[in-house]
Amino acid sequence: MHRMSSTTEITMRLFIAAVLAGSVLAISGMASMQPVLAEKSSDKKGGDDKKSDDGHSKKIDPNMDIKKAYIDGNNLVVQVKGVAGGTTPPEPPTGEFGQVYGYAFTLADGSIWVLNAHWECHPESGCHPGSMVSEWHAEQVTLAKIDGKTCVTSIFDETMDVTTVGHKGSIHVLHPAKIVKVQTVAFQLTIHPDTAPHEPDPDNLICVAYFVTQFDVWTPKTHGDNEERDD
Repeated sequence: MHRMSSTTEITMRLFIAAVLAGSVLAISGMASMQPVLAEKSSDKKGGDDKKSDDGHSKKIDPNMDIKKAYIDGNNLVVQVKGVAGGTTPPEPPTGEFGQVYGYAFTLADGSIWVLNAHWECHPESGCHPGSMVSEWHAEQVTLAKIDGKTCVTSIFDETMDVTTVGHKGSIHVLHPAKIVKVQTVAFQLTIHPDTAPHEPDPDNLICVAYFVTQFDVWTPKTHGDNEERDD
């Protein structure tokens, strides 16, 4: 084996020492950051905090924060931590249709029922000063992906047979299938909901409203969560 000169050997030793020193500093730096990251990801100050997509805590409007959902006879019921129906969409700019706020029930038969409210705007010219928020009502909807957005593609079976009293909101539905999921959501209307198709045309899907926000989501832990009860 070829023997290094003294100068080369000293240079190599200094290089190795520098690399090792840099590695120790890097590891030390990572260790010092870890508690900060852990503190941020678990920083909860009480209340109804839940994790956002980036792992940080976020406050949920208690009126949209779902405590539980169940079937009571022929009624789909959602119970929130605040007041059911207590939060309505913000007033839209003039000429727009605004958002829909809703409690959306996805059932085991694939149907989607939404207890919702939106601004009552002119079907053609949109909202204007003096427009009012609709009463809470319900309907079935269908969903599809259009240009990368989750869109409502039809609205049908509208009913006023709903209640929003205290913590509970309900929709009267004959013989509903079991509840798979309940979400509190906001959708942005692109047309007036009264002009939406009653069934989707697969050759010409219309995006009546597109998904904007999910405030909260609830799923049953057991089938018992879907059984009749009123507690």
